[in-house]
Amino acid sequence: MRIDPSDFTHLSTNLTLKDSTKGKQTDFSDTLRDIIRETNTAAKESEKIAVDLAQGKSTNIHEAMVSMQKADISIRLLISATNKLIAGYNQLMQLR
Repeated sequence: MRIDPSDFTHLSTNLTLKDSTKGKQTDFSDTLRDIIRETNTAAKESEKIAVDLAQGKSTNIHEAMVSMQKADISIRLLISATNKLIAGYNQLMQLR
């Protein structure tokens, strides 16, 4: 069986630097702000689904549990990244 590379057009490795930088350049602070916003949205959605479940408006416990786990993972990841940023900043300040 022979595999032709043209079968996998979406896996092209012929990217140039110009192609990867065509899009809008984003700041680190913009990226961080977007991640915080997405995490906050996930937490709020999870809370709403949990309240709906507790009030009897929804009977889908699986959806509530998955939503709460996604929010928990997002929050833990954000806290971990924040701690790493603070540790990196402290190390830079010690170099001065």
